[in-house]
Amino acid sequence: MRRTIFLTSLKTALLAVPLLAGCGNNSTGSMVVVPPGGITLPECLDGQLIAVDGQRNMSCTQALTAGLAPPDCGASAGLVLNAYDGKLECMPKGNGSTNTGLRTVIDKVVSDTNTIEQTINSIKGGGASAKYCGQYTAAQNPNGAISGNGVTGAAGAANLCAQVQGCGAGAHMCTVYEMYESVAAGHITAAMNIGQSWVHMSSWQHNRTAGATPNNGLNDNCGGWTYPTGDLQWYGTTVEWKAAQTGPKALHFASGPGVVACSQRFPIACCL
Repeated sequence: MRRTIFLTSLKTALLAVPLLAGCGNNSTGSMVVVPPGGITLPECLDGQLIAVDGQRNMSCTQALTAGLAPPDCGASAGLVLNAYDGKLECMPKGNGSTNTGLRTVIDKVVSDTNTIEQTINSIKGGGASAKYCGQYTAAQNPNGAISGNGVTGAAGAANLCAQVQGCGAGAHMCTVYEMYESVAAGHITAAMNIGQSWVHMSSWQHNRTAGATPNNGLNDNCGGWTYPTGDLQWYGTTVEWKAAQTGPKALHFASGPGVVACSQRFPIACCL
Protein backbone atom coordinates (compact mmCIF):
# COMPACT_ATOMS: atom_id res chain seq x y z
CA MET A 1 0.00 0.00 0.00
CA ARG A 2 1.42 3.40 -0.98
CA ARG A 3 1.76 6.11 1.62
CA THR A 4 0.31 9.58 1.12
CA ILE A 5 2.83 12.15 -0.11
CA PHE A 6 2.14 15.81 0.65
CA LEU A 7 3.57 18.23 -1.89
CA THR A 8 3.82 22.00 -1.54
CA SER A 9 3.18 23.02 -5.14
CA LEU A 10 2.64 21.80 -8.67
CA LYS A 11 6.30 22.52 -9.49
CA THR A 12 7.58 20.30 -6.70
CA ALA A 13 5.04 17.65 -7.62
CA LEU A 14 6.50 17.41 -11.09
CA LEU A 15 10.01 17.18 -9.65
CA ALA A 16 8.94 14.46 -7.25
CA VAL A 17 7.64 12.09 -9.93
CA PRO A 18 11.05 10.51 -10.75
CA LEU A 19 11.95 10.38 -7.06
CA LEU A 20 8.86 8.39 -6.16
CA ALA A 21 8.59 6.21 -9.25
CA GLY A 22 10.18 3.27 -7.47
CA CYS A 23 8.15 3.45 -4.27
CA GLY A 24 5.71 0.66 -3.48
CA ASN A 25 5.39 -2.83 -2.07
CA ASN A 26 8.21 -4.35 -4.11
CA SER A 27 9.77 -6.71 -1.57
CA THR A 28 12.60 -7.75 -3.89
CA GLY A 29 14.11 -4.28 -4.34
CA SER A 30 15.41 -1.56 -2.05
CA MET A 31 12.72 0.01 0.15
CA VAL A 32 11.95 3.73 -0.04
CA VAL A 33 11.03 5.03 3.42
CA VAL A 34 8.67 8.01 3.42
CA PRO A 35 8.54 9.90 6.72
CA PRO A 36 5.19 10.36 8.49
CA GLY A 37 3.38 13.40 7.17
CA GLY A 38 4.79 13.05 3.66
CA ILE A 39 7.68 14.68 1.82
CA THR A 40 8.02 18.42 1.37
CA LEU A 41 10.25 19.40 -1.52
CA PRO A 42 11.95 22.80 -1.41
CA GLU A 43 10.80 25.51 -3.81
CA CYS A 44 13.78 26.00 -6.17
CA LEU A 45 14.36 28.85 -8.58
CA ASP A 46 15.02 28.51 -12.29
CA GLY A 47 18.50 27.12 -12.84
CA GLN A 48 18.55 25.33 -9.47
CA LEU A 49 18.41 21.63 -8.65
CA ILE A 50 17.30 19.74 -5.55
CA ALA A 51 20.26 18.36 -3.62
CA VAL A 52 20.18 15.75 -0.84
CA ASP A 53 22.91 15.75 1.83
CA GLY A 54 24.22 12.87 3.93
CA GLN A 55 21.38 13.27 6.47
CA ARG A 56 18.81 13.09 3.67
CA ASN A 57 17.98 16.76 3.98
CA MET A 58 16.92 18.37 0.71
CA SER A 59 17.90 21.85 -0.40
CA CYS A 60 18.22 23.91 -3.57
CA THR A 61 21.62 24.19 -5.25
CA GLN A 62 22.81 26.11 -8.28
CA ALA A 63 23.17 23.98 -11.42
CA LEU A 64 26.60 23.93 -13.06
CA THR A 65 25.38 25.56 -16.23
CA ALA A 66 28.88 25.88 -17.70
CA GLY A 67 29.27 22.11 -17.68
CA LEU A 68 25.75 21.38 -18.88
CA ALA A 69 25.43 23.87 -21.72
CA PRO A 70 27.62 23.62 -24.86
CA PRO A 71 29.68 26.69 -25.77
CA ASP A 72 28.37 29.10 -28.38
CA CYS A 73 30.60 28.46 -31.40
CA GLY A 74 28.67 30.87 -33.59
CA ALA A 75 30.19 33.86 -31.84
CA SER A 76 33.35 33.60 -33.96
CA ALA A 77 33.61 32.70 -37.63
CA GLY A 78 35.27 29.43 -38.58
CA LEU A 79 34.62 27.63 -35.28
CA VAL A 80 32.68 24.40 -34.82
CA LEU A 81 31.64 22.40 -31.78
CA ASN A 82 33.97 19.50 -31.01
CA ALA A 83 34.66 17.14 -28.12
CA TYR A 84 38.25 17.03 -26.89
CA ASP A 85 39.54 15.24 -23.80
CA GLY A 86 36.01 14.81 -22.47
CA LYS A 87 35.07 18.48 -22.87
CA LEU A 88 32.96 20.39 -25.38
CA GLU A 89 35.03 23.07 -27.07
CA CYS A 90 34.89 25.39 -30.06
CA MET A 91 37.67 24.47 -32.47
CA PRO A 92 38.75 25.78 -35.91
CA LYS A 93 36.91 24.24 -38.82
CA GLY A 94 39.02 22.10 -41.17
CA ASN A 95 39.59 23.28 -44.73
CA GLY A 96 39.92 19.86 -46.35
CA SER A 97 43.73 19.91 -46.48
CA THR A 98 46.47 18.64 -44.16
CA ASN A 99 49.07 21.01 -42.79
CA THR A 100 52.75 20.30 -43.43
CA GLY A 101 53.55 19.27 -39.86
CA LEU A 102 50.75 16.70 -39.69
CA ARG A 103 51.65 15.37 -43.15
CA THR A 104 55.25 14.82 -41.97
CA VAL A 105 54.05 12.89 -38.93
CA ILE A 106 51.75 10.72 -41.05
CA ASP A 107 54.54 10.01 -43.56
CA LYS A 108 56.85 8.92 -40.73
CA VAL A 109 54.21 6.58 -39.30
CA VAL A 110 53.71 5.02 -42.74
CA SER A 111 57.48 4.67 -43.22
CA ASP A 112 57.95 3.07 -39.79
CA THR A 113 55.08 0.67 -40.50
CA ASN A 114 56.64 -0.36 -43.82
CA THR A 115 59.99 -0.94 -42.10
CA ILE A 116 58.36 -3.17 -39.50
CA GLU A 117 56.55 -5.14 -42.21
CA GLN A 118 59.78 -5.60 -44.17
CA THR A 119 61.57 -6.80 -41.03
CA ILE A 120 58.80 -9.29 -40.30
CA ASN A 121 58.85 -10.55 -43.89
CA SER A 122 62.64 -10.91 -43.84
CA ILE A 123 62.56 -13.26 -40.84
CA LYS A 124 59.33 -15.06 -41.74
CA GLY A 125 59.85 -18.76 -42.27
CA GLY A 126 63.35 -18.78 -40.83
CA GLY A 127 65.79 -17.08 -38.53
CA ALA A 128 66.95 -13.51 -38.83
CA SER A 129 70.13 -14.53 -40.68
CA ALA A 130 70.98 -13.14 -44.11
CA LYS A 131 69.57 -14.95 -47.14
CA TYR A 132 71.00 -15.81 -50.54
CA CYS A 133 70.63 -12.91 -52.99
CA GLY A 134 72.78 -13.92 -55.98
CA GLN A 135 76.21 -14.88 -57.33
CA TYR A 136 79.17 -12.65 -57.99
CA THR A 137 80.61 -13.72 -61.32
CA ALA A 138 83.32 -12.17 -63.47
CA ALA A 139 85.26 -12.91 -66.63
CA GLN A 140 87.89 -14.29 -64.27
CA ASN A 141 86.30 -15.49 -61.05
CA PRO A 142 88.31 -15.06 -57.84
CA ASN A 143 90.58 -17.69 -56.35
CA GLY A 144 91.07 -18.16 -52.60
CA ALA A 145 92.55 -14.66 -52.23
CA ILE A 146 89.43 -12.57 -52.86
CA SER A 147 90.01 -8.86 -53.46
CA GLY A 148 87.45 -6.12 -53.96
CA ASN A 149 87.91 -2.36 -53.94
CA GLY A 150 91.53 -2.75 -52.89
CA VAL A 151 90.76 -4.98 -49.90
CA THR A 152 91.63 -8.70 -49.67
CA GLY A 153 89.75 -11.16 -47.48
CA ALA A 154 86.16 -11.38 -46.23
CA ALA A 155 85.73 -7.61 -46.63
CA GLY A 156 86.93 -7.84 -50.23
CA ALA A 157 84.34 -10.54 -50.92
CA ALA A 158 81.66 -8.30 -49.38
CA ASN A 159 82.68 -5.44 -51.68
CA LEU A 160 82.23 -7.72 -54.69
CA CYS A 161 78.86 -9.03 -53.47
CA ALA A 162 77.63 -5.45 -53.06
CA GLN A 163 77.97 -5.11 -56.85
CA VAL A 164 75.59 -8.01 -57.56
CA GLN A 165 72.17 -7.07 -58.89
CA GLY A 166 69.61 -8.07 -56.29
CA CYS A 167 72.12 -7.79 -53.45
CA GLY A 168 73.58 -4.31 -53.03
CA ALA A 169 75.03 -2.59 -49.98
CA GLY A 170 75.41 -4.84 -46.95
CA ALA A 171 75.78 -8.04 -48.98
CA HIS A 172 78.60 -10.46 -48.19
CA MET A 173 79.84 -13.96 -48.93
CA CYS A 174 77.31 -16.49 -47.62
CA THR A 175 78.21 -18.89 -44.87
CA VAL A 176 77.17 -22.53 -45.16
CA TYR A 177 74.56 -21.87 -42.48
CA GLU A 178 73.06 -18.91 -44.34
CA MET A 179 72.70 -21.12 -47.40
CA TYR A 180 70.83 -23.65 -45.27
CA GLU A 181 68.59 -20.87 -43.87
CA SER A 182 67.93 -19.65 -47.41
CA VAL A 183 66.65 -23.07 -48.47
CA ALA A 184 64.65 -23.58 -45.28
CA ALA A 185 63.00 -20.15 -45.59
CA GLY A 186 62.13 -20.64 -49.26
CA HIS A 187 64.53 -18.02 -50.64
CA ILE A 188 66.24 -20.77 -52.64
CA THR A 189 63.66 -22.83 -54.52
CA ALA A 190 63.68 -25.99 -56.60
CA ALA A 191 63.32 -23.86 -59.73
CA MET A 192 66.74 -22.26 -59.12
CA ASN A 193 70.20 -23.50 -60.01
CA ILE A 194 73.36 -22.40 -58.21
CA GLY A 195 76.67 -23.45 -59.69
CA GLN A 196 79.73 -24.17 -57.58
CA SER A 197 80.56 -21.02 -55.60
CA TRP A 198 82.75 -19.98 -52.71
CA VAL A 199 81.05 -19.96 -49.29
CA HIS A 200 82.54 -19.24 -45.90
CA MET A 201 83.13 -22.08 -43.45
CA SER A 202 85.18 -22.47 -40.27
CA SER A 203 85.03 -26.01 -38.91
CA TRP A 204 88.47 -26.11 -37.23
CA GLN A 205 89.24 -29.27 -39.15
CA HIS A 206 92.87 -29.83 -40.05
CA ASN A 207 93.23 -33.08 -41.90
CA ARG A 208 96.89 -32.41 -42.52
CA THR A 209 98.94 -31.75 -39.42
CA ALA A 210 101.46 -29.93 -41.56
CA GLY A 211 98.91 -27.22 -42.38
CA ALA A 212 99.77 -23.74 -41.09
CA THR A 213 98.07 -22.60 -37.84
CA PRO A 214 95.75 -25.64 -37.80
CA ASN A 215 93.79 -24.49 -34.73
CA ASN A 216 92.78 -21.02 -35.97
CA GLY A 217 89.88 -21.93 -38.26
CA LEU A 218 91.77 -20.95 -41.42
CA ASN A 219 92.09 -24.35 -43.06
CA ASP A 220 88.72 -24.53 -44.82
CA ASN A 221 88.40 -20.90 -45.97
CA CYS A 222 91.76 -20.33 -47.67
CA GLY A 223 93.16 -18.49 -44.68
CA GLY A 224 90.18 -16.15 -44.38
CA TRP A 225 90.12 -15.68 -48.19
CA THR A 226 93.64 -14.29 -48.32
CA TYR A 227 95.47 -17.28 -49.79
CA PRO A 228 95.62 -18.29 -53.50
CA THR A 229 97.99 -21.26 -53.64
CA GLY A 230 98.63 -24.56 -51.84
CA ASP A 231 101.95 -24.58 -49.99
CA LEU A 232 100.29 -23.86 -46.61
CA GLN A 233 97.96 -26.81 -47.21
CA TRP A 234 94.87 -24.68 -46.70
CA TYR A 235 91.77 -25.26 -48.83
CA GLY A 236 88.39 -23.67 -49.47
CA THR A 237 84.68 -24.52 -49.25
CA THR A 238 82.13 -24.29 -52.05
CA VAL A 239 78.39 -24.82 -52.42
CA GLU A 240 76.14 -26.06 -55.22
CA TRP A 241 72.35 -26.25 -55.37
CA LYS A 242 71.53 -29.18 -57.60
CA ALA A 243 69.79 -32.54 -57.63
CA ALA A 244 71.01 -35.16 -55.21
CA GLN A 245 71.30 -38.81 -56.23
CA THR A 246 67.84 -39.30 -54.75
CA GLY A 247 66.31 -36.84 -57.22
CA PRO A 248 65.29 -33.69 -55.29
CA LYS A 249 67.64 -30.74 -55.13
CA ALA A 250 69.96 -30.39 -52.16
CA LEU A 251 72.86 -28.25 -51.01
CA HIS A 252 76.22 -29.80 -51.93
CA PHE A 253 79.12 -28.52 -49.83
CA ALA A 254 82.62 -29.43 -50.99
CA SER A 255 85.69 -28.92 -48.83
CA GLY A 256 88.90 -30.57 -47.79
CA PRO A 257 92.48 -31.07 -48.95
CA GLY A 258 92.68 -32.19 -52.53
CA VAL A 259 88.98 -31.35 -53.01
CA VAL A 260 88.77 -27.55 -53.26
CA ALA A 261 92.17 -25.98 -53.83
CA CYS A 262 92.63 -22.30 -53.03
CA SER A 263 94.14 -21.84 -56.48
CA GLN A 264 90.82 -22.72 -58.14
CA ARG A 265 88.48 -19.98 -59.32
CA PHE A 266 84.76 -19.87 -58.55
CA PRO A 267 81.92 -17.34 -58.32
CA ILE A 268 80.93 -16.13 -54.85
CA ALA A 269 77.60 -17.05 -53.25
CA CYS A 270 76.30 -13.75 -51.84
CA CYS A 271 73.83 -13.16 -49.02
CA LEU A 272 72.05 -10.09 -47.69
